[in-house]
Amino acid sequence: MKMKVKFNSNEIEFPEKKTIMDYMKENNEHIAGICKMKELDPYGSCRLCLVEINNRILPACSTYPRENDIINTKNEVVIDIRKSAIELMLSDHFGDCIGPCNDGCPSKSDVQGYLALAANGKYHEAVSLMKKDYILPATLGRICPAFCERECRRNLVEEPLAIRQLKRFVADYDLERGAWMPEIPPDTGKKVAIVGGGPAGLSCAFYLRIKGHDVTLYEAMPELGGMLRYGIPEYRLPKDILRKDIETVINTGIHVKTNTRIGEDISFNELQKKYDAIFLGIGAWKSRKLQLEGCEMPGVMDAFDFLRKINLGEKVEIGQNVMVVGGGNSAMDVARTAKRLGSNVIVTYRRTRNEMPAEEKEIEEAEEEGIEFNLLSNPLKIIGEENVNQIELIKMKLGEPDESGRCRPIACDGTNYCLDIDNVIFAVGQSSDRELLDKIGLKYSVMWADYDKTTYETNIPGTFVGGDLALSPSTVIEAIATGKEAAIMIDVYVKGKLPQYKEALQKPWEHLDEIERDEELMKLVLTYRSYNHWKKVTEEDYKDRERLNRVKTKNLLVEERIITFNEVEATFTEEEAIKEVNRCMSCGCLDSFECKLRECAKLYNAKQDQYIGELHTDPIDDSHSHIILDNNKCILCGRCVNLTHEIIGEGLIDNLNRGFPTKNGPPSGIQMGEVKGDFIGSFVDICPTGAFASTTPFVKNGPWDVISKPTVCNNCGIGCEMNIDIYKGFAINVSSIDNSWNYGLVCDKPRFDRTWEKNIKKPMKKSRKGFTEITLNEAKSIIDKHKKNLAIVLAPDVTNDEAIKLKEFSEKHGFKIGAVFNEGVSTAKITDIPKSKRIKLDVSLSDYPLLKPFLHIAKKQGAILTNDSYELAILNAPAKPEKVPTLIMHKGLNEIGLLELKFGKVPKADNYLLIGAMNKKFKGFTISMGYNENADLIIPIPAWISRSGKIVNTDGRELEVKKIFDDMSIIEILKLLF
Repeated sequence: MKMKVKFNSNEIEFPEKKTIMDYMKENNEHIAGICKMKELDPYGSCRLCLVEINNRILPACSTYPRENDIINTKNEVVIDIRKSAIELMLSDHFGDCIGPCNDGCPSKSDVQGYLALAANGKYHEAVSLMKKDYILPATLGRICPAFCERECRRNLVEEPLAIRQLKRFVADYDLERGAWMPEIPPDTGKKVAIVGGGPAGLSCAFYLRIKGHDVTLYEAMPELGGMLRYGIPEYRLPKDILRKDIETVINTGIHVKTNTRIGEDISFNELQKKYDAIFLGIGAWKSRKLQLEGCEMPGVMDAFDFLRKINLGEKVEIGQNVMVVGGGNSAMDVARTAKRLGSNVIVTYRRTRNEMPAEEKEIEEAEEEGIEFNLLSNPLKIIGEENVNQIELIKMKLGEPDESGRCRPIACDGTNYCLDIDNVIFAVGQSSDRELLDKIGLKYSVMWADYDKTTYETNIPGTFVGGDLALSPSTVIEAIATGKEAAIMIDVYVKGKLPQYKEALQKPWEHLDEIERDEELMKLVLTYRSYNHWKKVTEEDYKDRERLNRVKTKNLLVEERIITFNEVEATFTEEEAIKEVNRCMSCGCLDSFECKLRECAKLYNAKQDQYIGELHTDPIDDSHSHIILDNNKCILCGRCVNLTHEIIGEGLIDNLNRGFPTKNGPPSGIQMGEVKGDFIGSFVDICPTGAFASTTPFVKNGPWDVISKPTVCNNCGIGCEMNIDIYKGFAINVSSIDNSWNYGLVCDKPRFDRTWEKNIKKPMKKSRKGFTEITLNEAKSIIDKHKKNLAIVLAPDVTNDEAIKLKEFSEKHGFKIGAVFNEGVSTAKITDIPKSKRIKLDVSLSDYPLLKPFLHIAKKQGAILTNDSYELAILNAPAKPEKVPTLIMHKGLNEIGLLELKFGKVPKADNYLLIGAMNKKFKGFTISMGYNENADLIIPIPAWISRSGKIVNTDGRELEVKKIFDDMSIIEILKLLF
């Protein structure tokens, strides 16, 4: 039956007995909500699903409309109320969404994630995560200013983590051992021109190419790299490293045209006709000049021309005494290069050392190399006849701060003085090519392009900018970040979606339904919209943290540095890198990619500090070996309490206290480590904010954006459907599948025991001291001696598909074959339990934990456990069905499947080949594919997550085991050995 209601100004037919939330979800209408669990009646605690019905504000999760109701789910009032509800939660949420290091990176890279990968020895995978957000990691590992380190929380302990040097180690390792390369999707048919082969252009080209677009890169110089190649000295950035780094970009399939200048070799109009979009990353190659008397004199140079000639291998004539004017990194590069050419070098800067924009490391190394600093001085004129002989300067003092935040330098009258010099090299900044910008009609202010700060699009439709042309002279990582972001917008543009996406990105709360229905837009909004919650911490919060000295890099000796262009800084050894990466405190939330509260904050533009008041700060409970409870992140949604009380029936978590001090946890006085239950890990699955988190067996956990792959649990005969969460080629955890036959319930055995990942990679021979690893050839020789009168024995976890192939294998070799299983076929389903009123239970629930929630639900509906007049029997195999519907429980996953395939029991033989998980002893020489302490020879077996096939579970349900990792199959291994 349906009724008429007015829904967001539209008259519709609304199903009776359906809540507004259920209707909206079915119709892809956005509705916020965190607390609702589909198995239970609405709880209504989060207050995020509020809607307006007949001018009243009600929760959508529990409201059933009536005929002629007027419903509004997205007017201003509703949006503001939801936003307030989010902000109230945020006001008492004490945690960091991401590591502060991530936020410090201009490209917003997952620093914490790739450091965790590095800590686990996953170096190629760490590089692949870096390249999700920036290119050229080996280059950045040498010359990046490491904004991330400035934000590192170890600054509150002793020294920041050496993130740049760790990046360098990982990237060099990757380049030396076969660089990680991305998969390129099929061609989209769209063509994009990139003008400029510097960091921004290379970045934009790369991120467009990995989306499948046809990309052509135009570069005016003979080689790619821009200022990286022509403006940074070899001792800081070896050109061989840069070349290899750039090859990982170009080898994705990018077309390159060097020595091609726009406006000369090809016109901008030609590009517009030929390509669907254009990116301008032409940099800032015009040097700024001070208007001083004598500036045109021989011996006066600008920094870029000087460095370009050096990097091109051209001879540069400079005198014995060189003055470099400027205080940035380019000034340091010029000064240190001139020193290596044999000159005495003075750096003149008009402010103090504290105001110098150059990195501290560059200044320190320049000082070490004997470069003199002439501070609070400014040049007035250059003196000489045919060549430079002197420079006149004036002393300066600092006044009030200017627009840069630094104190304005003021000349001190009457303090003029002169110094004898042979050359002056100005390093006072660069600008873009205004002539080119005028020629193509691109609007700019001063010397930098005008562009839309959301989309990077200019006044010329389809033309986008990045790098120094957009930012003014900036760092390499900042230029790369703009290239990546522009590529994202160009991708949207060539798909014809830029106008609507721009609006949604700027004001997502006004486009919630469009975002809900468009997966690509949702992903873009959640990536692009920044909401990061921060704990307010001080040194006091880390007073008990162990002090660990930062690993120092080894530099060339100064006396060698000043006579050579060899690289100054050495790369970490692996030992040094591991030691340093383990200083990382993993500040960011491990649930940052899944957190529903953070998602809501982004969509509704919520603020962390909108409401300020008392804040819960509870100690983190990490007493459990597999689960962490951080009540500081809990929003009291009640999902964990409802799960353990209403669905599972274990009652492990309660609402403790009343009013503001309320929190969720085990009964007072008990920690999580003391809690006993079979579904503790399920709290992680249903927690929306990361208050419950899993530990893993890895050296360091990361906030990894996992992909969930479905399979079947191999711990008992029930065969629960579950996910294996994988990341970068390795398995992280188990999680539940909402729409599984087992209702998304997975016990702790697969979560904590991780039997699904256990494999054997090398053969082992039994000896007096246990088992000793041997080679495959040695194992083959042993097997050859024991092939006569051999019987293959299948364990009850062998899938039907594997069993059929093993039978064919046995027939081919003349081997006997049998299987280990117990008799007994069920005449009932596990899902029949809640429908029964009188149940005979003759099994241990610890053997079959999934029975627990089904029995709990049955008891809530009035069922009793009894041995008299029962209507459902639950028995252990071996057993025969009783007259009433009977569940016969098997411990082996596929015992029923092997029964249905009509395998016999284990035949007698002199030699046995056991396949699968069993620890049985046989009278005869025993070869076991899988660990068996009674075996004489153990041979390799793939992990459960590398196997596949159908199984039939204990209640006769056919399920599909899916191969998650592509390792050798059981049959392939046997063919190697037999």
